[in-house]
Amino acid sequence: MSVEDNKLKGTVEAILFASPLPVELDKLCAVLERRPDEIKEIIDEIEKDLSDKYMGVQLSVHGSTYRLCTKEEYAEAVAAYVAKGRTPGLSNAAMEVLAIVAYNQPTTKTYVSQVRGVASAEVMESLVDKDLLEPQGRLDLPGRPMSYGTTDKFLTVFGLESIEALPSRELFMEGLAGIQNEDQPVEVYEQQQIFEETES
Repeated sequence: MSVEDNKLKGTVEAILFASPLPVELDKLCAVLERRPDEIKEIIDEIEKDLSDKYMGVQLSVHGSTYRLCTKEEYAEAVAAYVAKGRTPGLSNAAMEVLAIVAYNQPTTKTYVSQVRGVASAEVMESLVDKDLLEPQGRLDLPGRPMSYGTTDKFLTVFGLESIEALPSRELFMEGLAGIQNEDQPVEVYEQQQIFEETES
């Protein structure tokens, strides 16, 4: 590759790395003022580079969108690290709500509140504002309640390629146990009860 091509490749990599959401091909072309076939060729090179088995990230392609994500074999370690690192701006209540929604989506505010034993609508709305949860349409139930699920940003924050790559509930609970506030403790057995209830 020429110096110019290498610079273009580095630019595309930097954009993919910096973006919290999947990057659209059209936007890449517009920003970089290049044809789609040129950008696709560069993306193919990046994907090839990341295919090495010892690389921790990979290029995820969905239609005409691209993003860098953790390889599945490293997902549990990354999720555990993020959980134990106390994600900035997320309270213990928010982490609990995220866990319940992630493993039971699509689900409703009422269901999450029932599982937690406390009103959770306000916490869920704050997670929607942070683009970690999103409305996924109304359910065919009395009152037609709105259902919610996780977003692409949620996957990015927790280093997951897809929702199927979520770590086991046991590992998530261990991570959650490590971030509890001293003035608001939640014992491990209580967390286990939460997840057991979500399975019923």
